Amino acid sequence: MRVCIIYDTKRGSTEKVAHWMAEAIRDVAEVKVARVTESPNVDDCDLVVIGAPIYYERPLPSVIEFIRSRNGFDGKGVAVFILCIADKFGKLGKKYTEARYMRLMTEPIKGEIIAKRVFDGWILRENIDLRPLVQDWIKRVLRAFQKGEIIDGIEHP
Repeated sequence: MRVCIIYDTKRGSTEKVAHWMAEAIRDVAEVKVARVTESPNVDDCDLVVIGAPIYYERPLPSVIEFIRSRNGFDGKGVAVFILCIADKFGKLGKKYTEARYMRLMTEPIKGEIIAKRVFDGWILRENIDLRPLVQDWIKRVLRAFQKGEIIDGIEHP
């Protein structure tokens, strides 16, 4: 099985998360990690994991453009993740994250979305406590994909 973890980043947090994911599943899948600016080929990927940080009230435009340029990953299994701090604002922040940020990420996707996840972002210091959560999530995503299952809802911190 080939998994492509595709992302863009501003300050490195989303890149770090993408590499933590790859590290967690390298023993059970062939993994390619690439930034959207590298124009990675996803044609030979069974599962595409796409991620973006949230800046100025939206996912990085380069990620949305990449999804559209690849026909929304039509025919692929897709897992989506975002990094943001809106969940720290309680129920309203969570609802806003789902209605705004995750919606913007998922609207252009034509493939089957099998999982959606929000991770707490960081700006100044790396949040190493996030690593086990990230790695657990990607392992669950891979298992669900292999079984033909979907992880319902949007998972939050």
